[in-house]
Amino acid sequence: MHAPSFLALGPLFSIFQGVTATSPTRLVEIAGINTNNVTIWDCPSTTWPDLDQTMLQIAMNDFAYSFYTEKNIQKALDRYVASNYVQHNPDIPDGRAAAAKFLIPLFGKKGNSFEVARVMVGPEYTTIHIKAKVNGSFLNVVDIYKTKGSCIVEHWDVMQPVQNNTVSHHPYF
Repeated sequence: MHAPSFLALGPLFSIFQGVTATSPTRLVEIAGINTNNVTIWDCPSTTWPDLDQTMLQIAMNDFAYSFYTEKNIQKALDRYVASNYVQHNPDIPDGRAAAAKFLIPLFGKKGNSFEVARVMVGPEYTTIHIKAKVNGSFLNVVDIYKTKGSCIVEHWDVMQPVQNNTVSHHPYF
């Protein structure tokens, strides 16, 4: 796609979604909650504010293992999630306690399973790709976590049902 095509979309996005195209390399900025101005995150004492890439990968792998594989939600939350973290899932309120209240029953339900496909770690965001089975349905899940060091301060998720036949013939995982 050429830059003029991208730029032409800017006014359209502005009208319908409140977004603005600023350049071909930075297409849109979507207004929303700004957690960059939060100066105090109530992070567990088991987290570290400054980690190199290797240590951050180790920490997030540990979080993923505790959370998804062991399904020890409370342990993972207590070890890595700020008590005042921001939750973007529309069904769960903000905060570590609210997440525990919602997620412990979901992960503990007989037949529900969560298999980590990959853990992708960057300096500010960790993305975890999961093959899930919830209430008998298979789901492709992507959890996105904003981190301050190894402390999770914000969460988004995206889920889609797994289809048996895809047009592209590419696997989900």
